[in-house]
Amino acid sequence: MTSPTPCYHCALPVPSGSRFTAVVLGESREFCCPGCQAVAEAIVAGGLESYYQHRSEASANPEALPVQLTDELALYDRADVQQPFVRHEGDLAETTLLMEGISCAACGWLIEKHLRTLPAVAEARLNLSNHRLHVRWADAQLPLSQILAELRHIGYAAHPYQADRASEQLASENRLALRQLGVAGLLWFQAMMATMATWPEFNIDLSPELHTILRWVALFLTTPIVFYSCAPFFKGAMRDLRTRHLTMDVSVSLAIGSAYIAGIWTSITGVGELYFDAVGMFALFLLAGRYLERRARERTAAATAQLVNLLPASCLRLDSDGQSERILLSELRVGERILVQPGSILPADGKIIDGQSSIDESLLTGEYLPQPRTLGDAVTAGTLNVEGALTVQVQALGQDTRLSAIVRLLDRAQAEKPRLAEIADRAAQWFLLLSLIAAALIGLLWWQLDSARAFWIVLAMLVATCP
Repeated sequence: MTSPTPCYHCALPVPSGSRFTAVVLGESREFCCPGCQAVAEAIVAGGLESYYQHRSEASANPEALPVQLTDELALYDRADVQQPFVRHEGDLAETTLLMEGISCAACGWLIEKHLRTLPAVAEARLNLSNHRLHVRWADAQLPLSQILAELRHIGYAAHPYQADRASEQLASENRLALRQLGVAGLLWFQAMMATMATWPEFNIDLSPELHTILRWVALFLTTPIVFYSCAPFFKGAMRDLRTRHLTMDVSVSLAIGSAYIAGIWTSITGVGELYFDAVGMFALFLLAGRYLERRARERTAAATAQLVNLLPASCLRLDSDGQSERILLSELRVGERILVQPGSILPADGKIIDGQSSIDESLLTGEYLPQPRTLGDAVTAGTLNVEGALTVQVQALGQDTRLSAIVRLLDRAQAEKPRLAEIADRAAQWFLLLSLIAAALIGLLWWQLDSARAFWIVLAMLVATCP
């Protein structure tokens, strides 16, 4: 019995009697379904049919991957390397891979279809929103390195994904801050229009009934801003009052809370001014400022973290006979010799004991031109070997390298405040204290002069002095 013809696009068996064909690379090819036929025709029409040629060459020669890449992938078959990101359930192993090169839904379809054709793969699901590939397979039949190699053959690089709790929490806080900012911005415009319509300057032929409706509409629109968007201000103010420490949150909370309460009173009685537009304005601009500041700090922190990620995960260690062996960077020790191939990142600080090359040290100096280095010269972890192969004797690893020292200095610079910032913080506390004292004194004065206007005068002062 002859085996069924594989689909030229997805390699699944072509059902008997199928008549889906297209001309690819000058020959008529068979497909399993009209979807594969349509995708193939679109690829050919777009002038991209060389994709099939490269794919065919890689499938016909599984060893076509570079030797260095094959050695790196083989490290993922070790149990100690898999322990952080591979889970075992019976005979099946389960992991999540972070994919590179995903551009559209067709990429996800191709990856899933290709992996599912492997006999040992029980499940392959790609989440297009975060580019994470969930795979379950029989690792006794198929090593993880072979799965990674198969993905490389079809043009996609995969890396083990390990959830970073700090990063996930930071992303969650960013989403919450962005939602609070969005709610404040959207509802403020509506509340402002409703509030402005009640002003005498715009109140043209406005009936008392409609005036009342607009006040309640403004109250309804402002309430989510106060209790959802402004929640961080009130939480911060409560924390600062418990610690007897004045910050901007105290002043902002007083202004927003007082304006909201005054708006409720005006909505019910029709007496006084509506400050709902001021509430929304404070919330929008303050939240926008905090969000932009947060993202700026995160970009700086991310740039610092990327310095550490420059170090490779593995390196080539030389034994006493000069034979190289690929090992994890954590297994490298001071005093050992390593071979650094052209185009590779130096994994440690050391001294060149054989060879000469040019080193891209833009990470350290900002100079984009590679610098010549020869026998006896010092080299630094994280820099790029550009030209020739180098034999380097390791002198510093991990936290002892110059790269780690740079990261520590950056962390220290971000954590410490300059003298001017400390002076500004103290001045802000005195400004807030004097503003609150002045508002209280003027409120008492106006209570003696005209008690009906005292609250509105104090509220106007809080709004005007709110930073």
